[in-house]
Amino acid sequence: MKTRARKAPLHVLAGLLAVSLAAFLGGCSSPEKGSSSGFAAVTIAGNTPGQISEAAIAVFTEAGYTVVVPGRTRLVFEKQGSSMNNLAYGSWLGDTPVWIRVRASVVPAGEATYRLECRAWMVRDHGANLEEEVKASSLARGTYQKLLDEVARRLGSR
Repeated sequence: MKTRARKAPLHVLAGLLAVSLAAFLGGCSSPEKGSSSGFAAVTIAGNTPGQISEAAIAVFTEAGYTVVVPGRTRLVFEKQGSSMNNLAYGSWLGDTPVWIRVRASVVPAGEATYRLECRAWMVRDHGANLEEEVKASSLARGTYQKLLDEVARRLGSR
């Protein structure tokens, strides 16, 4: 007599997948210590907020971003998202592309020391009256941390 392997019900498999995914997304990365934004940050010593902002503008512009709000201590950068961004955050039909918006701040962190920190959002319906911002996943932190590290490197802080 043949014995059959019992298959798990679909709802049990779906539940296991959901729990595994939540554990993976929730436990993969931790924010940098000292970062109030909890996303990406770097400490820069020996430069003024203006110098830090200028370097950040150069690095983000070279990475394909447009400066939307230039400022000494507050900056906003934007660029059109990738097809993966559209798949994860936007319309599956691809009719309205998702944009990436990065808000950066230069905040005091001590004597002649500042912290450049940023947070990213995915923007649906960019430019519309009812555009929607969705915080980028913490899994994307590394991309922005590399940009901030490059700012620090150019200013001689890393």
